[in-house]
Amino acid sequence: MTGPRHRADALFVLPRIPATAALLGELPGWAEDLHERQIEIVPPQDDPDVVVSEPARAEEAAALSAPSLVVDGEARLPEGARYPARLRLLPLPVAGEPALLVDLGQRRAARYGIRHGIVHPERWRALRNRAASRLAGLGLLPAPAGSIAVASAAGTPELVAAGREAGGLADSEWLLLVSSGSTVRRDAFLLFPPDERKPSHVVKFSRVPGEGGQFERDERAARLVAETGGAVARRAPSLLARFEAQGRPASLESAAVGTKLTNLLREPRPRRTKLAAVEAVARWLLQVARETAGPPETLAAERDRLERDVLPAWAEHGVPPDFVRSIPPVPATLQHNDVAEENVVWANGDFTVLDWEWAQPRGLPLGDLVYFAVHVLRIVDGALTEEARDRHFVEVLTGAAESSPVLFRWIRELVSALGLPESSVGPLVTANWLDRAGLSLVERRRAEQVGGAPLDPAFAERAALAWIRHPALGPGWSAWR
Repeated sequence: MTGPRHRADALFVLPRIPATAALLGELPGWAEDLHERQIEIVPPQDDPDVVVSEPARAEEAAALSAPSLVVDGEARLPEGARYPARLRLLPLPVAGEPALLVDLGQRRAARYGIRHGIVHPERWRALRNRAASRLAGLGLLPAPAGSIAVASAAGTPELVAAGREAGGLADSEWLLLVSSGSTVRRDAFLLFPPDERKPSHVVKFSRVPGEGGQFERDERAARLVAETGGAVARRAPSLLARFEAQGRPASLESAAVGTKLTNLLREPRPRRTKLAAVEAVARWLLQVARETAGPPETLAAERDRLERDVLPAWAEHGVPPDFVRSIPPVPATLQHNDVAEENVVWANGDFTVLDWEWAQPRGLPLGDLVYFAVHVLRIVDGALTEEARDRHFVEVLTGAAESSPVLFRWIRELVSALGLPESSVGPLVTANWLDRAGLSLVERRRAEQVGGAPLDPAFAERAALAWIRHPALGPGWSAWR
């Protein structure tokens, strides 16, 4: 990339998702973004669906009279630009890759987004964000340099309108959540009912046409959650509808209200407060394991899959082909398979777990708990960079991190609750890391194919290698005892 990623997701707020776009001026990252989203770049004279301009060429862009106009860099449109619908989009953070886009004209949604969508570890910055949130709610927050002006013939984003129709919803305010990383990761609109300060629904959508596999997995997972009930269903959103807009698959779900755990743990809060939040989620994972535990023989299909589809890729790293057969009989438990900090939304002591697409009813135990622990405890311990994250992974699992005792206590509790043989713990965790690395590799290859550029190995791939290579980890792991 020659500039920040995903600023072109501002085009999804248009009343019609464009098929073609013209670029005027210096717009770092936009050409790559448009290519990944399969939006064709055409010359300005070829009647594009949207013209995207730097501020210095905004008047030239407005004179082209395209159906839509986007000015990246300031929220002011040129005098005389004749567009009935105008938005002042505030990207957060303002510079670089956005995590969300809020329209400052939609006060309730803007207030919620600024309050919950961005975080700083410094207390004065956190207080500044809260003040900005209140000003946005009053309509008094100015759009800073780096904002995005959007003008079009109508006001409602096509995806929002389609989601309202699919769910029979009333007119609503919205804000756009932007996924980091690969373009195959989905974005989402949060929808706010009239006079409400909290979202009621979410429209999830693919940034790339035709990428419907995630939504099919969501639908299967929704059936699994409903059939399982109990602790699982109490923490999961409801899938309400599926639809498409301009070839992009989408869905409507009930919204999770609050702050993502990844943000809460980065706020200037006492360590005990952060630990209280992650303890609540860990207790829920223990409850899910107890409620969904099934007889060991129900793991036969999962053992076969691991031996057939996962282990061959690890033979060169010394993992024997019959490794899974050596795991003693253990109960099968439901696995979410992606309980990371970004998939938990926290509000006043309550929480919702998102993105159940990879859930399976009969998986190896311990996987979700260990996966969750290494993701959240590194933030509690202050390992915030990717380099520190890799280092903390080894430290927390070998007993050298401040939060190692927390992780080890959770594992001992689950081992006791399910009656797992102690000799099974290291092999179970090994199988789970190898499986997650394989899934991560498949998703990375898919993202590379869609985006047309190589990507670095994701954390799950790096973690699995570290787990296999470190002498104190792997199948013989015993530090947890």
